[in-house]
Amino acid sequence: MKFMFKRLLSFLLVIPMLFLAACGTVHPIENDDATGSKEENPVNQDPGSDAITTSNTPYADDPNQYTSLNNKSVLFIGNSFIWYGQTVLEKKAAVLEQSDRDNDHGYFFQLCKSMGERVSVTNWTYGGHSLQDLFGGDCHANRGCDHEDHLSYLTDRNFDYVVISAGSGTNDDEYFEQNLDQIMSVFRAANPEVRFVYLCNAAAHGIRSAEGKMTHLLNSLKNLDDKNVTVVDWGGLITDIIDGTAVVPGAKLPYYKNTFIIQKSAVDGYHPNLLTGYLTSLMAYCAITGRSAVGLDYSFCGNPIIHTKFDFAAFEKANYSYNGATSNFRAVFASEADMKGLQILVDRYLADCAYRYYNF
Repeated sequence: MKFMFKRLLSFLLVIPMLFLAACGTVHPIENDDATGSKEENPVNQDPGSDAITTSNTPYADDPNQYTSLNNKSVLFIGNSFIWYGQTVLEKKAAVLEQSDRDNDHGYFFQLCKSMGERVSVTNWTYGGHSLQDLFGGDCHANRGCDHEDHLSYLTDRNFDYVVISAGSGTNDDEYFEQNLDQIMSVFRAANPEVRFVYLCNAAAHGIRSAEGKMTHLLNSLKNLDDKNVTVVDWGGLITDIIDGTAVVPGAKLPYYKNTFIIQKSAVDGYHPNLLTGYLTSLMAYCAITGRSAVGLDYSFCGNPIIHTKFDFAAFEKANYSYNGATSNFRAVFASEADMKGLQILVDRYLADCAYRYYNF
């Protein structure tokens, strides 16, 4: 009798323990509560680094599957859709030497640094340049570097990650699709283990309304999976928020085009602002590492001490000067609820891979 009683008592004690364990499983991309708490996972620190501590919640199930960018090298290839939001810092097109483009300390670098990761970033972005201008051997961008062979200046091509972004013209779309293998082979020759990331910008989604959606490029995104290229569709994320297709969980503020895009002149209302630059950096970082965006740092974004290009007020004054244009991107950065909601959407868009289902 005593034996049966003990077994019953043990069984009753185990039930609540199993229940608590089950309730402890947290999937942040399903939590829309902007004030909700999250289980913290401290970042493993490099023993030789400064004591930079940041905690976040993974969207990957197994924390051991995170990819660290510590001591890794990353190359960004593209144009003003990347540097305008300071994912990498703006460089004039006439700056050709690789030594002047290494050690970039834009938003992507700052995000890695906030995670305690030492990363080397090379900025191979040129305003108004297509991929053909950068890889075709004869630049026709008309930006002070005409007829230059840009690739000849990229003497060290050994990178761990190459992040590519095409321009906004239809010719560039065709060049990208037809010559992607050639572009990737340049870097695989130096490092066979190099990984590739493709950033799809907002222009492809019709942010430059005169051009409309670039259906040729958008429909080709799904093919990149077959080439082992990771797609980061930050353009799809912000255009969906702008047109109301996506709702920011827990948002306290309204969202409209100028929340993410500048309005500098009658013809320049399509470049990303500093909020979009952060989201681009965040999506690229999370896509590479497998980490959740929720809880990651953004305090560096408005800090002019780090770099004058990060100054919110100066950026707003310079880039919202057309016809009384204004933006609420600074208010979004100041709202913890809105920033958490945007980070939740980043996780969802990376997990859903909606580009696989584009069919225009």
